[in-house]
Amino acid sequence: MERIHAIAQVALVFVILACINYIGMRNYNRIDLTENRTYTLSAETNAYLQQLNIPINVIVTLSEQSKDQGIQQILNDVKGLLQEYEYATRDNGDNRISVEYLNVYQQTRRSRELEIENPNVIVFKSETRSIEVQIQDLYLMQNNEVRQFLGENVFTRSVLELSDESQPIVYFTVGHGEKNLKSVDPHYGASRLADELKSRNIVSREIDLSSIEQINEDASLLIIAGPVTSFLPQEQEHIRNYLKRRSGRVIILLEPGQEHGLDDLFFDWGILADDVIVVERDHRHLISGGDIMLKRFAPHPITQELLNNNLYLITDQARSIREDPGRPTDESLKVTELIASSQTASWGEKNYNALETAEFNRERDIPGPVKVGVLSERKVDSSLGINIPGGKIIVFGSSSFVSNNRIESAGNFFLIKNAINFALDRNTRLNIPPREISKVKLELSIKELQVSRYLIWLGPPAIIGLLGLAIYLIRRY
Repeated sequence: MERIHAIAQVALVFVILACINYIGMRNYNRIDLTENRTYTLSAETNAYLQQLNIPINVIVTLSEQSKDQGIQQILNDVKGLLQEYEYATRDNGDNRISVEYLNVYQQTRRSRELEIENPNVIVFKSETRSIEVQIQDLYLMQNNEVRQFLGENVFTRSVLELSDESQPIVYFTVGHGEKNLKSVDPHYGASRLADELKSRNIVSREIDLSSIEQINEDASLLIIAGPVTSFLPQEQEHIRNYLKRRSGRVIILLEPGQEHGLDDLFFDWGILADDVIVVERDHRHLISGGDIMLKRFAPHPITQELLNNNLYLITDQARSIREDPGRPTDESLKVTELIASSQTASWGEKNYNALETAEFNRERDIPGPVKVGVLSERKVDSSLGINIPGGKIIVFGSSSFVSNNRIESAGNFFLIKNAINFALDRNTRLNIPPREISKVKLELSIKELQVSRYLIWLGPPAIIGLLGLAIYLIRRY
């Protein structure tokens, strides 16, 4: 009988411990005592996560076995943040956001199931869509140093985009020799850009403006990537109506030395596309092979990432795109020049058929720095005196920087990505503060370092020995 009682008592203890563990897993509170609230999500993120009604699986392909200290630090930052997302979406033991760590080289079968091939990315997947986050999107760099961790902003934006049933649809014009989204040709194809947009939950489609009565109602953005022939007057009118009547968004990448037929549209929006080609004579702005580097950027959400990371734009040729000095006064229109060539060793050459022997002609050419990128925005005043966002048009004087052979060079992809995000208002969707990267630097002299080393080596054993001696003496006397 005593043995039965003992067994029952042991079993009862295990049952009680299991119940306590079960209740603790589903009902517990955590207190963040860190100085900068490192383990606390912002109120805005928590509000969005409380409304999340679909399961999202986050797959991290950063390897824990990597010998790269930078990757290890990124993994620690990502892992710590994603634990907070799991905790914030826990409901009766189930997480609406679950996290999985995947080694794409070792877990090949699982990688094929998830359709994930790239290492060092974070993929957010719902039942129908996925978004791939690159590790370079997670940090703010200044002077080649990591200053801020942007993970919460990026992760929350990804969650919102997956939970939003609507997808932005970007239309690329065809019929004028533009870059082909389906082509893998290194010079004339833009398949890599299409793949990047797809990974960011953006739908890419083609549109022929000559065969329609108006631009599709579902168009979130229209992109004209490198036309080599002119747009017809009716095609230009479609774009003007889209911008004016529907507050449309347009990005235009012009090829140097090519007719485009959009002069009337540009005049309406205070933009001047000069028929010149940028000549660069500063060797610090040239790459062997003939490509030029554009390094001068105005502070703006479109260019800020390049400024912070000391990146530059690489292209073969560029033309002048600037604010029209003769545009009519229009208080509703704001024109911002974004990119320019070097200050003193560049100019806009009018006689671009003889570039090899070109010399600056003050009467004919445009002195440097030559502007090669412009943003024009229009604000509409309502009858109640409220400013309503109008259309946006972004024009760059080059299209080759988005071609397959250049889009991954330097800051090329960052520029077109930020331009698209700005046009789609993705950059202003959240107001989540970044997390500062705190660095603790301990400066010790050689003598202080030696003392510290001996204290670390001898201190703990000495303390334990003294405690043992004290206990011995107490027991004896």
